[in-house]
Amino acid sequence: MTTTDKTDNTTWKGDVWIDDNWTAEDKAKALELLASSPSSVQANKQPQHHEQQQQQQRQVVVFNEFRRNASTNWNSFYEQNQTNFFKDRHYLHKAFPHEFAWLYAHSSDNNDELDESGNPRLYSIPTRKKDDDFTIVEIGCGVGNAILPLLEQHTELVHKHASSDDDDAVPPPRLNIHCLDFAPTAINLLKQDPRFRAAAEEWRATAHVFDLSSMHPSTISTSSSSTNNHKQTTTLANSADVAILLFCLSAIGPHPSAALSRAARHAMDMLKPGGTLVIRDYGRLDEAQMKLSRGEKSLGSNFYRKGDGTGCYYFELQDLKDLFVNDDGDDSTKLELLELDYIQRVYRNRGDDSTRRRVWIQGRFRKPIDAAEENKSHVMSVGCIDDYASTALKRWDNYYSTLATVKSSALPSNLFQIFPNEFSPWQSSMKQQKKGKPQNAQPLEPSYTASDTVTIVDLGCGLGNTSLLNLIQTLQQQTGDEVSPKVNAHFLDISGEAIQQLCNDERYQSGIVSDSVASHAYDVRHPLKTPTHLEQSADIVLLLFTMSAIGPYKCDDMSNAVTNAIKMLKPGGVILFRDYGRYDDDQLQLNSVSGAQICNNFYLRGGDCDGEEVKGANRLELGTGCYFFELDEVREMFAGLEVLQLEFTTRTYKKTGKSAKDLNKNGGAAERRRVWIQGRFRKPLVC
Repeated sequence: MTTTDKTDNTTWKGDVWIDDNWTAEDKAKALELLASSPSSVQANKQPQHHEQQQQQQRQVVVFNEFRRNASTNWNSFYEQNQTNFFKDRHYLHKAFPHEFAWLYAHSSDNNDELDESGNPRLYSIPTRKKDDDFTIVEIGCGVGNAILPLLEQHTELVHKHASSDDDDAVPPPRLNIHCLDFAPTAINLLKQDPRFRAAAEEWRATAHVFDLSSMHPSTISTSSSSTNNHKQTTTLANSADVAILLFCLSAIGPHPSAALSRAARHAMDMLKPGGTLVIRDYGRLDEAQMKLSRGEKSLGSNFYRKGDGTGCYYFELQDLKDLFVNDDGDDSTKLELLELDYIQRVYRNRGDDSTRRRVWIQGRFRKPIDAAEENKSHVMSVGCIDDYASTALKRWDNYYSTLATVKSSALPSNLFQIFPNEFSPWQSSMKQQKKGKPQNAQPLEPSYTASDTVTIVDLGCGLGNTSLLNLIQTLQQQTGDEVSPKVNAHFLDISGEAIQQLCNDERYQSGIVSDSVASHAYDVRHPLKTPTHLEQSADIVLLLFTMSAIGPYKCDDMSNAVTNAIKMLKPGGVILFRDYGRYDDDQLQLNSVSGAQICNNFYLRGGDCDGEEVKGANRLELGTGCYFFELDEVREMFAGLEVLQLEFTTRTYKKTGKSAKDLNKNGGAAERRRVWIQGRFRKPLVC
């Protein structure tokens, strides 16, 4: 609700804003405008029972898609805006003097709060035990606009104490900061800041990709250092003296919702007993809400999707009490309320002298001193990972049984495009496969001659690589004038269901006639279990999105799989590898799914139960596994082989339109950024 009558006879602070006082008439008028908005009118209609059910189901689907794509949309936001959108927040010591004013103890820009005598209130440096650090965790840190100024002030405070002649001066405690955000681009930008880098080199700062709504703080390992410079490893659970939530909760979902309730629980679990949670976020009837309500952007009561796909909820005081405060005395895991109120201000645009009425909500909450430190982890134990591995066959059989009746989008697997060096001998025969530019710019030298017979093993084949099956069929149809190297293809997969469906493929059956294909149900994870007829027989072993399905990096199953794959290669043979890379869009989506993460960077797919925690044995029965690799992990995995190629491959798939209708159709995301790792590794001629 933009106003123009607030500028008369008013003393503006810094020519920018003044405190605002809402009258009962102001609130009634704003509520009336909000109620007359298209989204509110639609929500207040009285549909028939079946229409109401359909509407609720649609809303659940749309919101779940929004949640799944939230990290993707924020990542796109930071890719576009980098560090240029938000300004550094230099007001935290004034907004929350009890928590941060001590950092400005020797600064001219101290807090504006007055004591009982009308003098500026001074906050002393916290008294700590020797080697007892002060830990601040910011959740939803973005590129560090709030935490970095605090770090800067602490550095200045330390320098001033070191140069002081006052022997009785209290030394400032060592400050450890941990920054969390679910947008990888934001975290990468933060890590490039020189203020952060300097602290990180001293083990005083860490930054992590973390989704508060789905990941427990015990899943994040941090490294801190005591004064004797010995590195110690802990987790974020029960670690924070102060946890900061600035305009973070509003981006998660409406109240009540399962996602927001989990986020509140995880935030509280970060606090040590006596630790404080400070919050500032959007308040009900803020002018931004009034503007959003005019369009068709509502995802639920007082929750809206903005044009860039990100969301925003507008809180009332009671919402935060419900989430964090133990009002009834029946939940000892909740917090004590210290402060909670609205901040209401009028901001003036000095260009056209228009004004905006902003409403925020601000609170402070403390974890009881006698609260039990419940270090409960939502990460599976080693025993549970073993249980997960033991159910792999059943889960993949179920997956392919379902796939037989459901259309699924295939992963990029055009061998002639992504591995042109190895597949160039068949390019002339496979004219239909030559769409797109080869992804390797190296000069192509035919690896095989027309008289060769090339043995190819598709390891973890699933239903068979499309390019390879097309090649087999084409070679059977060659005339005498067309000469290409022959191919013997072996298809191996853990799932007997997948192998059975593969054998029914007409392209595969065409190879049976010439005895150029074979298939086996084979578990590559078993140690010392390479099929005898395949030992040192393969010219090419394909590992296409295979290793990621086995388990977390460096687990025994993955090590066994690599050993078995290398055993299949003849000297000079090549492993062709493509798999998921760290922070692929699939990983960002899985970070937002409650119960999906098994351990760091390893997830269960196909078990999205946002309204209900997926626990225990149920988690082991749902979905298939997926690990997201770093480049150095793949390099180490194939140590001993000659590296011909190893690189990230990224693709951005843009979806047109940013209207509410387009965003609904696109599942809430304007684009998807895919990250894969591609490699070629050759076995030495002399082993």
